[in-house]
Order: sequence, then structure tokens, then C-alpha cells
Amino acid sequence: MLVAIVTSCSKNPKEFEITGKLNNVTGDYFFMSHEAGDSVFIDTVAISPKGEFSFRGEIDTLTEFSLYFNKNTKSTFVLADKGWKVELKGDVLYPDIIDVKGGDVNDDLTSFKDKNKALLKSRADILNTAENNLKNEDSLVVKDYVVELKNINFELSNIAAAYVKANPDKIASVMLINTFFKDETSIPRLDENLSLLKGKAVDFPLTGELKSFRDKVKLSAVNAYAPGFSLKNMQDKTVQLSDFRGKYVLLLFAATTCEVCRDEKQDAINVYNELKKQKKNIEFISIVKDSEQVPLAENITDTIKWNILPVKGGWAAKPFDTYYIREIPYNILISPTGIILERDLPIRAVLNKMEELTGEKKK
Repeated sequence: MLVAIVTSCSKNPKEFEITGKLNNVTGDYFFMSHEAGDSVFIDTVAISPKGEFSFRGEIDTLTEFSLYFNKNTKSTFVLADKGWKVELKGDVLYPDIIDVKGGDVNDDLTSFKDKNKALLKSRADILNTAENNLKNEDSLVVKDYVVELKNINFELSNIAAAYVKANPDKIASVMLINTFFKDETSIPRLDENLSLLKGKAVDFPLTGELKSFRDKVKLSAVNAYAPGFSLKNMQDKTVQLSDFRGKYVLLLFAATTCEVCRDEKQDAINVYNELKKQKKNIEFISIVKDSEQVPLAENITDTIKWNILPVKGGWAAKPFDTYYIREIPYNILISPTGIILERDLPIRAVLNKMEELTGEKKK
């Protein structure tokens, strides 16, 4: 009987707790997600009108939890491990400066936030203004703040890099790298900061994910050899990228479910026709996903005179994955020798780009 009492009163060594009191939360619940192995787990967490909540769970190792508030329009993250009691305080309109205490990583990150609160708040103010203006269909104020936002992000990234250099063995350094350098335009800085990590920071799972991200982006980065493909076109003929060696190639990534792609179709046709009129040494290739959801029109080749390659699998379709396509429409320009010259090239900029590359002006 004594054994039973001791067992029932013993504390679960795997248990953790996340509590908080947050301002400006709408709704009576929010979502919290985390990954374990290859699975993603999502919990619905009740939150009171005063912004108070409490969540308990079990965990085997240090794990990142993402919290999504106000119909998923605001988010932040915390880390939890066995035995940790994590507490959040702050305003969901300023998720980057929410105070998170409990556990050395959360404490380190909160210290970083406190030291850079003015910059983080300024950035949040700009983003909140942009969000409100977009709701009101007014983009003028957003444009006014673009340069200021870019400058703030650059300053914060430099501060983050200095932190990583001074604290290469801290998990907080990995989290800051993930926040400030996980972007396809920041691969050199991502590489540089990952190379500084030591000790437990190297072994943290997110570090491996960041290295995988870096390697994937590098495969189709500017100045890399364009990954090859072999796909069937609308006429069921096999088309390979290598077939076009000796010519410039513009890859146009699109989807049958994408309204913007449909809106840009005529622009692409006009640009293609003008390039052919100028006898430019270039071919277009459209790689189109979601045709299993919305089939391509049978007469589409009446107006589009270049190869159209439908692919299945949505965003996971191999060409989209290989070329690291995360938004559409998205265009990639490849040189006659197979080198990626430019990513995310607007269709209306292709004519000037070809003039620049060939040194030939429009007649």
C-alpha cells in the first residue's frame, strides 16, 4: 500500500508546463504545435478573456513550440524540456518582445529581446501598420516604410550575428540563426553563422535542419548549375532541360489554381512574342502544378507557344522542391551554359534583362 501511495504522489519526470498572461488576444483559444520525429502535433489551448492560459504535457527532449493567436495572424515560439515551467507575459501584437521565462534557452532569448526591445518594437509597429493598411486596401504607407523596415532587419541581423559569435555553444544562438538567416537571400550569412556553432548547439536538431535548408537552397541558387529534369509536355513529349543547352531558358513556375498566374499569362505571351520578334536566343518553359485539381485548358497551346509541363504533387512536386519554389508565379532565368542567372525575375523585366545580357537594344 505504501508503494502505491509513493507511486501516485511521485512527479512525472517528463512533464512540462507552459502558462501565460497575454494582452490583445482575440477568441477563447489558440493553437500550439510542435514536431516529434516526422509528425506534427497541434493542440488547441483555451485562453480566458483576461488572456490567461495553462498547458501541461509530456516530452522527451528539448522541443520548440509554436503558438498561433488571433486566427493565426500572430505567432511566437517557446522552448520546453522535461521539468520546465515556462511563463509568457506580453502583448500578442508584439510577439517578438513577449517575455518568456523558464529554462535557460528561453531566458537567453528573453535577455536578447530586452536588449533590443526598441528595434523589435519598431519593426512590429511597421508590420502592424502594413497589415492594417492592407486590410484597408491602402499600400502607400507600407511603401513608405519599406526602406526603414529593411534597415531595422539589417541592424537586427548584425546584432544576432554578434550574439552567435560570442555564444557559439548556446541553443539560443541556433534559434537566432533560424529567425534572422533562414532565407534564400541570406545563404552566405547562414553558412557563416552555422560554421561558428560549437558543443550542444551543433547537436541541436534545428541545426541539422538549417544545414539541410542551406544545402537545398544552394542547389538552385544564383550561379549554381540548374538542376536537370525530364518531364512530359502537353503533347506527351518528353522535355529535358538539357535539350535547350546553348539557349537562355526562362522557367515559369505556376499553378492552375493561381489567379495571379492567370492574370500574368498575357504578359508572358507578350514578352515571349517580343523576344521572338527580336530573335533573342531564349526559350520559355512553364512548369505547372495542381493540374490534377484544375485541369489545364485543352486549347491553352493555341496562345502559349512554348512547352507547358504539368506536374502532380502540389508544392511537393519534384521540380518545385528541387528549385526551392515557395511562391508563384516565380521565374528563373538560366544561361546557355546551364547556370542560374537570376531567381524571382518579374516577367515584365525579362526584356530588359535579355538586352542587358546580350548587349543588344530593341529595334
